[in-house]
Amino acid sequence: MSLENLLYSIGLAMEKVFIKIKEFLLPKPTENPESFRFLRKLVKRNITYHELVSLRLQLIFIIYLISLLLITMLLKDPLTLLLTFVIEFLYIRYTIIRNWNLIIGPRAYRFFYYGISTITFVAFLGYVLIRKVATELIYYLTYISSIFVIVVVFRYYFKHKFGRDYTYGIIEEVKEDLVRVFVHDDIAANVKPGYYWVPKVSEAKEGDIVKLLVENRTFRSSIPVRILEVSQSSQTSTEPKEESE
Repeated sequence: MSLENLLYSIGLAMEKVFIKIKEFLLPKPTENPESFRFLRKLVKRNITYHELVSLRLQLIFIIYLISLLLITMLLKDPLTLLLTFVIEFLYIRYTIIRNWNLIIGPRAYRFFYYGISTITFVAFLGYVLIRKVATELIYYLTYISSIFVIVVVFRYYFKHKFGRDYTYGIIEEVKEDLVRVFVHDDIAANVKPGYYWVPKVSEAKEGDIVKLLVENRTFRSSIPVRILEVSQSSQTSTEPKEESE
C-alpha cells in the first residue's frame, strides 16, 4: 500500500470516528430500528422493539449503579464518579433521543432516567464527600434522610406529571367472557410488559387495540383490570396514537 493510500485510509477512518462521536453527542431521532442482536440473544424470546429499548435503558442503569457502588467502595474518587455519570447520562440520552419516534411515551422515559441517574450520582457523590468530614452518626442519618426525601419528591412529581391510570393493550385472544391482552412496558402507568386477562366487552375482538384501566398497587407494578374502550379496530392500525401533552 502506498503512503497516499495509507493516509487516505487513515483519514477515512478518522472521519467515520468523528461522525460516530457527533451522532453520540448530538443524537437525532431515527426512523430505522436497531437490530439489538445482543439483547435478542439474551432474552431468547420474541419481544417488541419498545421492550428492547426499555430493556437497554434498564441494563445501562444497572451497570451504572454497580459501577458507582464499586467506585465508592474501592476508589472513593469524586472525579471518577462524575466521569461515570457523564458517560451513562450521554448513553441514556443517545438511546432515548435516537429511538424517540419508535417508542411509546418517550418524554416519560427521558424524565425518569435523567432524574434517577442524577439522583443516584448525587447520592453516591454525597456519601464520598461526607465521609471526609462527618464525625458523628447524625451526619449520615441526616444525609440518608435528605436523599430519601428527594426520591419521594421525584416519585411524586413524576406521577403528577406523567402518571396515568390507564394503558393500552392489544387483544391476543378471546375466550368466553375474558380477553387476553398484550401490554407494552408502560412507565407512565407503571405497568410491566406481558399478557393479562381482563373481562370482555361486547365490541372487542382479536387484534383490537384497547384502552385499559390499571389498578395501582403499593410498592408493586400496576395491573390492567378492565377495558375502558376499544381505541382502534384491528383493521386500522397496530399502535395507539400517543396523546398530546
